[in-house]
Amino acid sequence: MKSFSKIICLLGILFIFNVSFVSASGSKEKAAKPESINMAVLNGPSGMCFAYLFENVPAINATGISYEVCASPDVLIPKLLKGEIDIGILPPNAAAKIYAKQPDSIVLAGVSGLGMLNLVSTDKSIKSLEDLKGKTVFVAGQGSTPEYVFRAVLEKNGYETGDAAGAVKLDFSIPASEMAAAIASGKIEYAVMPEPFATVATSKGNCFRALNLQELWQKSFGKETFPMTAIVVRKEFAAKYPETVRAFLREAEKAIDWTEQNPKEAAALVEKHTLGLKAAIAEKAIPNCAFSYMPAKKARPVIEELLNVFLSYAPESVGGKLPDNQFYFE
Repeated sequence: MKSFSKIICLLGILFIFNVSFVSASGSKEKAAKPESINMAVLNGPSGMCFAYLFENVPAINATGISYEVCASPDVLIPKLLKGEIDIGILPPNAAAKIYAKQPDSIVLAGVSGLGMLNLVSTDKSIKSLEDLKGKTVFVAGQGSTPEYVFRAVLEKNGYETGDAAGAVKLDFSIPASEMAAAIASGKIEYAVMPEPFATVATSKGNCFRALNLQELWQKSFGKETFPMTAIVVRKEFAAKYPETVRAFLREAEKAIDWTEQNPKEAAALVEKHTLGLKAAIAEKAIPNCAFSYMPAKKARPVIEELLNVFLSYAPESVGGKLPDNQFYFE
């Protein structure tokens, strides 16, 4: 009888201990939230779809979030690696290159923008890639997505690039920010450029979108599109606060959808928060910017398609290999 009582007593103690442990664990998990969240976007189109967050989302899960605008990836990346930024926006190839060098640095949490490249021209005779043979095409950004997407589309369709007769010559001498003015003034005739520069160019003079590179990509590779911008998170932050990251991603998706559906209101916020464009131009550009949210797991196939193109032309631009499973936040 005494033994039985001891057993009952022991079971009671274990039960109380277990309840206390579970309760303590639950409290600890519930308390696992950051003191603050710091997010940075890039000036220009990649930041435009997040203007809604700047205006309407001061906190994530009751944790305050601060926002800043960086002029370029070269400014944003050091801040991310130093821990000054928790969440940032980068081109997928830049994210892959960082991860290849420092696997513990970042994870890719989602895609925020898809392909938005066009060949803009003042030459009304340009109807296809064939019409570019022997022409000089100015491209926005050497070693970036516009260059490698354009090269891949040309090569896939049997066209050479370079200085040979009949080849398409690529020129990178004009910065993307100056390209719209250059083509509108007649200084150049052909330019591959992303939004909002294509919108700026076509709103002046007699410039028009001659070729849609998204459509050519689809016809050439059987893939609907390619990603231009990605949401990245410091790996340590994502590991410690996964629910906070997921909550942020839900807000980011809402912001992107709202921007697509409300270009006029979104454009006003773009100008208010100094994201690189006046409201009038931003309103025209937003419908052409292909803002679209995809979580990392869903986006992985299209990200890898694009990174494979980079690997074929400049392996070092993505760190020499495709990122592994740990690159993608779940």
